[in-house]
Parts: sequence; structure tokens; C-alpha cells
Amino acid sequence: MRFVRLFIVIVLFGCSSPLWPQINPQVENLLNVFYTLKYAYGNKDITLTENMYNSTYDGLCFEAHITFSLIDQSWETSNAAGHHQVLRRVRQTLDDLSQSAETIHKWETHTGKYDTINYAMFLKPGSKTTDYQNYMIYDGDKHWASGGLESVNMEYTAIHPEPVEMIHLEPVEMTHHSIEELNQPTRLARGTLTYKCVLDTLAKATRSFNATAYCEAIKNIVTQKGISMRKVHYKQDAGDTYGIHYIIRSQENALKILDELRQTTKGYIASHPYESFNMFNPRQNDYISTYPFLSGSTMTENGTQETFSVYAIFSKEYYHILVLYTDGVLDIPTDWEIIKEYDNGKATYYDKDIKFMNLTKKED
Repeated sequence: MRFVRLFIVIVLFGCSSPLWPQINPQVENLLNVFYTLKYAYGNKDITLTENMYNSTYDGLCFEAHITFSLIDQSWETSNAAGHHQVLRRVRQTLDDLSQSAETIHKWETHTGKYDTINYAMFLKPGSKTTDYQNYMIYDGDKHWASGGLESVNMEYTAIHPEPVEMIHLEPVEMTHHSIEELNQPTRLARGTLTYKCVLDTLAKATRSFNATAYCEAIKNIVTQKGISMRKVHYKQDAGDTYGIHYIIRSQENALKILDELRQTTKGYIASHPYESFNMFNPRQNDYISTYPFLSGSTMTENGTQETFSVYAIFSKEYYHILVLYTDGVLDIPTDWEIIKEYDNGKATYYDKDIKFMNLTKKED
């Protein structure tokens, strides 16, 4: 037991760059490129999520999912140029990784109007155990690397504009409207990239997340001077949520506190290797996301199971931490920043928060 816990602590904190030695450096560099594009330049055509989680099946894992798209853009726009640069960078990285991959499948076709590209590869030898065998899933011409200890998958499709004379339509269908549409210089393209790495096969979750112990671990952080505390209750037909809303109005103070929260959370995870959890963006600070910073199932005093979630969010010019317990489906209402209680459409507000945040009551 001590050896396993020590090993996980080393995995989480033993190396600052990359955070976990098991993550392929080339993949990490590629993920950092996407972070730069999305957050430094506000690229709305890129979505990026990262998760570290512990499950009963896989153990401790890191997973990243990226999409990059180009929809109804001119051939000459900067968005189109940036999209092609992203695609080239992705392909270059995947081609480099394929040189040392355990198993690799690459397939692509270009028919003038359509582009289809597919990569599927395992970067580590698959374990002989049932849980970690490499499975290549076939779907027509496309492949998907599933299972194993480390895998990468990429799918890309694009539709190019095509001259009218290349389209074979019956004369009755060749209307003025359809000709005009075909001549528009548009392009539809979408790429998805997924990466998964099993960090520790010995740390499989065998128990629920201990929210009580975790809240005790972060108590000194969320009760610091400069943090306002509010009790909240959100009730909808499908779920009942209660918890604490912490507000940090000083940016300098907030960044320090949120960094302490992340480090303490990682420390708690490292010292409780058999609890199931999901942590969003473990490598980066993200305070504008709608994803929970931390989530997991926890047991109540009555022996029933609830969902425990922690949000770290920048909104309405302030930083917020939400620590929530949910029986059923979590539904956070609009204007949650100033709501004390919400009951199926009826909201009760904190007047002090309205004053500080320069907001009025919820508008219909």
C-alpha cells in the first residue's frame, strides 16, 4: 500500500515538465500548441478538454480530446489559413509518432471534393491482461485504437467547393438558387484528435470519493481572508443541489488561492489512490470553463450516493469556487453568481452580491 501511494505521488509531482513522465513529450507539445491557439488568440474553432481520472476499469488515466473545425469560411480567410497550419502540425506530429508506435494504421483518400484522413496507433506495447490489450476497431475504411496503455486517434474530413460543371444534376434541378450556392467559396472541415495514457494500472478505484475528507483538506484555502462565503441551493425537477459558493474579488488574491486549490487537490488525489474522481484540465489553469474542476460520486451520512463537484470559474469580473453536492441531475441556473436559492424557476438573490457585481435581478 505504501509503495503504491508513493509511486502515485511521484507520478503527479516528480516532474514538472511534463507533469507525468508517461505522457509522450511530442503529444504534450502538440497539446500545448492547441492551448496557445485557443487561449492566447481566442480561436473559437478549437475545443480542447483534458481529464485525469481514476476508474475501476482502467486505473489512473490522462485523456485529451481536441476538435478543430472550419465551417462556411472563405478560402482566403485567415481562419482557413490557420486551420491548414493546425492540420499540418497535427499530421507532422502523428507521422513522427508513427515511427516508433507499437501498432499504426493510417488511411486517407482525396477525391477532389472530399478529403478523409484517419490515424489510429498504439504508442506502448499492449499488456497481455484482458484490461489493457490493444484492440483495433474497424469501421469500414476507418480504424480506432481502443484499450491498451497509450493510444492516439485522429479523424479528419473536409468538403471542398466544386465547380458547377462537375456536378451532375438533371436539368430540371439546376435552379438559379442551386447554381448560386455551388459557386460560393465555402469549405466544411472538421478534425478530432484523442489521446489516452494509463498512468498507473495499480491505482484502480475501489471506493467513492471522500468529499468530507477532501473539504477538510481544502478548508484552510477557502477560509482565507478576502473570500466571501455563501450557502446555495439549486432545485430542479430532476435534481437537488446544495453547497457553498466562495467569491474572491481580488484578482491577485484569487490566482494565488486557485493555484493553492489545484495543488492541494492533486495532493489529496495522490494520497487517496483508490478513490474514483475526475479532474478537468490537470495540466493547465482554466477558470472560464463550464466543466467541473473536480467531480466524483460520494456517499452521504445516510449511505446514499450523491455527485460531488467543484467549479473554479471567472465570471462577472470575479473569481468563484462552487462546492456542490447533487442528488440527481446537476442544473446550475442562469445568474448563479448572485443566487442564494433556486426552486424550479423561482430565484432568491443575495442583495450584497448584486451590489458588488453590478447586476440586477434575473431578467425574463
